[in-house]
Amino acid sequence: MKLKFAAICATAVVLTACSQQEEPTPVYIQPDYDKYGTPSCSAGYELATTEAGQTVCNPVAQ
Repeated sequence: MKLKFAAICATAVVLTACSQQEEPTPVYIQPDYDKYGTPSCSAGYELATTEAGQTVCNPVAQ
């Protein structure tokens, strides 16, 4: 009985590891705007535009 339980658990672990993973959704930071409405980002981020047309700060790839 213990051997069957171990085999079932091992199969479940393998199937879980092979299951389709969702792509992670990017997390953006909102830019800071000056009094003229010009967006800017803090160090380590650059301005980007999403597919929806939103202006966001995107981390700089190193």
